[in-house]
Amino acid sequence: MSRVQANKEELMAYAEKRGKKWRVRYTRPDGSAASESGFETKQAALQWGEEQESEIRRHRWNDPRDGSGLLADWVELWWSGQDLEATTEAKYRYLIDHHIVPAFGNRPINTFTSPEEIVAWEKRTRTKGFSHRTAADARSLLGTVLGDAKDRGMVATNVAVKRRGRGRKRTRRTVAVRGPEKVWGTPLQVLLLAERCALLSGRDDDFVLIVLTAYTGMRWGEVHGLERPACRLDRIQIDWQLRELAGKVEKVPPKDDSHRPMDMPPFLAALVSDQSTRTRGRCGCEGRTPKCGGGGQYLFLSPNGRHHRRSTYARRIFQPAADGRYPRGTRQVGRSVLVDAAVWPGTPIPAWPDAVPGTVFVPPRGRGIQVIGEDVSVAVWLPLIEGLTPHGLRHSHMTWMLEDAIPEIVQAERLGHTVPGIRGVYSHVSESMRDDLKAKLQRRWEDSLAARLEFGAHSPVSVLNGLLKAARKRKGSRELLVSA
Repeated sequence: MSRVQANKEELMAYAEKRGKKWRVRYTRPDGSAASESGFETKQAALQWGEEQESEIRRHRWNDPRDGSGLLADWVELWWSGQDLEATTEAKYRYLIDHHIVPAFGNRPINTFTSPEEIVAWEKRTRTKGFSHRTAADARSLLGTVLGDAKDRGMVATNVAVKRRGRGRKRTRRTVAVRGPEKVWGTPLQVLLLAERCALLSGRDDDFVLIVLTAYTGMRWGEVHGLERPACRLDRIQIDWQLRELAGKVEKVPPKDDSHRPMDMPPFLAALVSDQSTRTRGRCGCEGRTPKCGGGGQYLFLSPNGRHHRRSTYARRIFQPAADGRYPRGTRQVGRSVLVDAAVWPGTPIPAWPDAVPGTVFVPPRGRGIQVIGEDVSVAVWLPLIEGLTPHGLRHSHMTWMLEDAIPEIVQAERLGHTVPGIRGVYSHVSESMRDDLKAKLQRRWEDSLAARLEFGAHSPVSVLNGLLKAARKRKGSRELLVSA
């Protein structure tokens, strides 16, 4: 046998019997010998070995020995190669640090061979008090990490990927993972919510804020990132949003770079114009160039001239207006919103503790407690749209568009989404589509304002009181025309 033939024999994979199983030997790129055992037949062993040699010749081979490293080390290496949005990065980092690494960080990657183990881990995560969504997201991220490890040959199979058709049907449904159906509101409910928010804050700004969010479907960060130069007559240009992360607020492009125009019906254009006139100052961020990164001419700011904090606004304004109660932790029910009911729907006053059934209620007295006179008509707000969140206003807007048969391409542009497939390529928003949407939104507003008149002809909120006054005049003019 010649030397060339001998070298060729050394490079070729060959199989040998090891007990009842077969083992294949082959040569790594660096010339060292490698082997894999456990094959049922000689043919299966040779086929596997030839596949390794084919990958080596194409320079696509991954050394299975890499799978002996710890998952924690691979996660950090994997993490360094990710390019994510800041909010997604924070979410992934939380899942890695609090769920994945504590459970599996000290495990070699090539020891992940049992799908049942991952299912049990996901189930334990839920029983520890975490939501179905958190448990599912943790497993999904682990599946992504192990999937990339599989592509490099570090693990044979991705045991974290959910197999279709397995598990209880309830847990396979999207609703079970996402939680209950999102709460949304009708135009009248949104108007009443906006009125309550303005009463709780004592400012007209919050009335405009809630109405604008509901009648445009803008994301909460996009509304708060709206600056006066972006508001042009009956159209808003959305190019930025304010993102709150780790206690800091910064100006960034909208989610998924969903830059878009936002058409406003006449009533909303008038509200935004008045709001722009009222807010002539700049945000309270320090420095000539605000720390938030914007120009400072924001349409909606807190009473102290700074940016609204999502959790603070929800706790003090939004949730009490929607639920009729101030939130107080996850296991305790907060106090009801107490109001002076002289003018409907009532002006909020300092809250009292709830009455205890079977006992005589005595109004609280003491230092720092405001005394409410006996001539005040005291009442409490009932729940308006219990469980509603600011994002629920976006769901409300989408629902209204569906009810009004608005074209899909207009819906997608409105919410900053894309229409998939060939429909998105050949569909375009025309001016007649925009006019139709604005007309239908205007009609919804006028109907809700007329319904609000049934509760009372006046409002403690000055901007709404002016709108009700104009609505009464229009109603009177129509009645005169009908009678004539």
